Amino acid sequence: MNEAMKAITYSTILFLMISCSAAKESSEKVNASAPLIIYKTVADYYDKVPVTLNETKDKIVSFPAPSDLLYEGELALPLKLNRDYLLDRRGIHVNSAFTSYTYEEYSRMESPPSLEKLFDSIIDKEPFESMYDCGSPGQFKDPEKELNKEIRRGLGSCKSLLN
Repeated sequence: MNEAMKAITYSTILFLMISCSAAKESSEKVNASAPLIIYKTVADYYDKVPVTLNETKDKIVSFPAPSDLLYEGELALPLKLNRDYLLDRRGIHVNSAFTSYTYEEYSRMESPPSLEKLFDSIIDKEPFESMYDCGSPGQFKDPEKELNKEIRRGLGSCKSLLN
């Protein structure tokens, strides 16, 4: 595993550990400790629930609980940015795939579907056109506004996560 994949894997694990915490200390719309990941998809998956697959993309290695899709009582949908980029608020990863479940319907479930049913609901295992790590939220006073500016400038200070 190359250094970039290790960093992404460790960041994702850290994010998932933090997001599973019962206490939510920050009232910000973006997790303060997770990297700011922006991405574009090959189709409109804006309201579709993501899961994380293994390297060979034949098994789900991470998926949300229905309650994980809510943040301060609202759906934790990605934030729409300029030029069809989305700012992740759920823990998107280069091995993420999108299911046919919408955030709304999934968040209302009492428990997640079985792994088999969840895997069968995947609509795209290769959904990303581009994905960038734009640093930590602490670098930005207004992440949405500043990331839109960075997008207009060509994303030069962000690191591409896809080859």
